[in-house]
Amino acid sequence: MRNHNLPRRVLITGASSGIGYELARIYLAQGATVFAAARSTDALAKLVAEFPRNCVALAVDLADDAAAQAAGAKLSSITDYLDLAILNAGTCEYVNAQKFRIEPFARVTSINWMGAVHTLAFCLPLLRNAKVYGRPAQLAGISSMASLLPMPRSQAYGASKVALEYMLNSLRVDLADDDIAITLVRPGFVKTPLTDRNDFSMPGIISAADAAKRIQRGIAARKWIVQFPWSLVAVMTVIAHLPLRIQTSLLKRISRTSH
Repeated sequence: MRNHNLPRRVLITGASSGIGYELARIYLAQGATVFAAARSTDALAKLVAEFPRNCVALAVDLADDAAAQAAGAKLSSITDYLDLAILNAGTCEYVNAQKFRIEPFARVTSINWMGAVHTLAFCLPLLRNAKVYGRPAQLAGISSMASLLPMPRSQAYGASKVALEYMLNSLRVDLADDDIAITLVRPGFVKTPLTDRNDFSMPGIISAADAAKRIQRGIAARKWIVQFPWSLVAVMTVIAHLPLRIQTSLLKRISRTSH
């Protein structure tokens, strides 16, 4: 017998690799219809081939407003509600403060921030419609532990995640009457194609499959915040509560020893 507490219709952005891909596989294995959105058509085709009955590919560049609107129109033509939307699409570029340029900010913001905004524009009406069917709707956003502290070279990435968090926390207030729960996810280091490019040590790094399991459990529990691993959470939380002068001194030391 089907567990009616499980989401039936799920939208996941950035579903072509890493956390998004593994989350898609979890929900597909549970029997949900998953609308997998990403730019990579090859990776989406792999998901559809593995789960042909319940995976729907949405090939889209969410940084492009017109493309996002077209994907939203396609989604709305297939389903009139969503149980769950996971805003996972993202990228990371580090900033060289000695050769400061605007390009990394433009590229990172276009997907991490505006990509999420473009997605919300078409998925929020579908989440609201879940109430018509007596379904508990939920919105989840994949942020980062980097949002807690001013990490070295992370001016573009960190700022985009802080913006995402502010938007989600603000939506908690405005969506309260719509019965849409919101879960904010702050992973630590996760092995993905993005982190494979990092040139520094990544304490507590876990696999994308492990991260996806933790995220899915947190979403199922309708937690407000899901963050892991606890060793990194504890250290960063303590540092975040220190005076800014001491924070800066500590982070400078960490930055020097990690290269």
